[in-house]
Amino acid sequence: MEHAAVLIVGAGGLGAPVAHILQRAGVGSLTLVDPDRVEEENLHRQILYRDADIGRPKAEVAASRVGAQAQVMRLDEHNGPELVRRHACVVDGTDSFRMKFLLNDLCLEAGVPLVHAAAARFQGQVLLVRPGGPCLRCLLPEPPDADTDECSRTGIFGPAAGAVAALAAAEALRALQGVSEPSQLLLVHLGTGRLDRTRLRALPGCRCAAATDALRAPA
Repeated sequence: MEHAAVLIVGAGGLGAPVAHILQRAGVGSLTLVDPDRVEEENLHRQILYRDADIGRPKAEVAASRVGAQAQVMRLDEHNGPELVRRHACVVDGTDSFRMKFLLNDLCLEAGVPLVHAAAARFQGQVLLVRPGGPCLRCLLPEPPDADTDECSRTGIFGPAAGAVAALAAAEALRALQGVSEPSQLLLVHLGTGRLDRTRLRALPGCRCAAATDALRAPA
């Protein structure tokens, strides 16, 4: 894995610990993308930051702590495709449904594994989306109302972010090692101490099948 490159989008409560774990695991190259700055109210779950970092760009601070490259920008449909293609795996640590679905689609088109991670309140979920397998849209065909996509509206239990981040990092390492097990949605419930696994099946007509066919087509 020392030559692998991983893109982490979102350097907050999920992306920051994922970066720390992957760096310690020996992943060769990490790129952190986040347009936001460190805020005091988030320090309890964003483990790479300190009081002195408040107001500084998250991506730059986190990158300096784990030896990564920083991109202080908002990933979109214009700058995203090339950035995704330069990496062997992408980890979604964002709190925006719109961004999560964009990353899902970009990774499908590029044939790059995606680790979807989300956390809110006392629970979270993780899904490894591999080329040729079910994707986020097989779980939810379209993103919910944009007004519901900020974790700041629902709050988050600090340990829930840490638990989800650890699982997401493990799935990223599995993706880099080329695992080919059936896709499973991991559901974490910190309020009850439960970890549930649900096998995800491809939704008929989902764009993940079309993307797989396009990747297999001769040039």
